[in-house]
Amino acid sequence: MLVLTRKAEESLVIGDQITLTILAIEGDRVKIGIQAPREISIHRKEVWEAIHEQNHLVELLAQDGHGEHFEQLRKFLAGEMAE
Repeated sequence: MLVLTRKAEESLVIGDQITLTILAIEGDRVKIGIQAPREISIHRKEVWEAIHEQNHLVELLAQDGHGEHFEQLRKFLAGEMAE
């Protein structure tokens, strides 16, 4: 892991397309601005982990031959089932 120290309004660049700027430091919180092309996904880590876990579950359902029931389950959990 690379560790860098930055002050408010200072930036760092990742590759040629991504710039991270420290916008503000408020107590134990840091506001970060991210400038990147739209085709690059940016998520908080906990959201990224949830997406990957969900994708893994979809793969397991499909491998076990239950793929046809996945859409039904998704609709049920989302409250989209017709009554």
